[in-house]
Amino acid sequence: MREPKRQEALPIGRTARLAYEIDVLRGACCRAANTLASNKNFDADELEECAQLDEALYQAQRLLKSTVRSVMLTRLNRRSRAQ
Repeated sequence: MREPKRQEALPIGRTARLAYEIDVLRGACCRAANTLASNKNFDADELEECAQLDEALYQAQRLLKSTVRSVMLTRLNRRSRAQ
């Protein structure tokens, strides 16, 4: 008798945790930008780099959150139809 194939579980929890960790990284960018801006002779290029990193992290976080939400809703809909 053959065993039924089991699907590999999607890493939803780990992906959601990664989105949270991105939020922590964005906080670090913000703190670095505040530190740079508080110096009298701050480097505007470094401040711009902080802003660029924060923007990239924001976009990645938004995409991850949106995709996790979509996958979870799809799963819920699929399970409710199966019942």
